[in-house]
Amino acid sequence: YPGRTPHIHVNVLAPGRAPFVTQIYVRAHPLNARDVLFRRLGADAQERVAIDLTPVADIEPGARQGVFEIVLG
Repeated sequence: YPGRTPHIHVNVLAPGRAPFVTQIYVRAHPLNARDVLFRRLGADAQERVAIDLTPVADIEPGARQGVFEIVLG
């Protein structure tokens, strides 16, 4: 949406647990510095919710992939 850095919404539902909702951000994206919610996190939390995206040629032109581990403890 307008004014936000690129991000992915995640909603994790697990039996016996409250829903876990977060956002995943693209590491080092230039708009991160302007994003109100991303900046509010602080450096340590920003690192935990940001991923690197790498090109994936065998899916479609311009496709990228990233890995984001979610641990419910």
